[in-house]
Amino acid sequence: MNDRKIALLFTVGMILTGCTGMSSTVDGKTFIFSQYQQCPTLLEMDVDQTLELTLNENPSTGFGWSLEKPLKLFTSEETYVTDQDASSEPTRVGAGGHKIFKFKAIQPGEELIQVKHARAWENNAPIDEWKCRVRIS
Repeated sequence: MNDRKIALLFTVGMILTGCTGMSSTVDGKTFIFSQYQQCPTLLEMDVDQTLELTLNENPSTGFGWSLEKPLKLFTSEETYVTDQDASSEPTRVGAGGHKIFKFKAIQPGEELIQVKHARAWENNAPIDEWKCRVRIS
């Protein structure tokens, strides 16, 4: 096999792993998910563990990710990072980025984390959503 074929197979394998794999913990305390990873049917967490979710977003379209409803068993933090934050190029108008949600478990119980991708001023159904039922012990 030539180097090009090997690189292509490696890239395809990484993409498929990222799309179908379960979350991982980077430090034993943080569960990492992306927009294309489904949460398990029931995610088991401990108090003080964190769930981090990274979603593609482009606010210039009017669409944004937001919590469906306030959470009782988690603290939440939202950060927006443009795709150009890591580059030395000037930020382009209309450039996309990522919304990063961090949910820290603060007390035992069970709760549904649900974020939606919609325009805040429209009453239409969201164009996308991500859900995760979590049991905290």
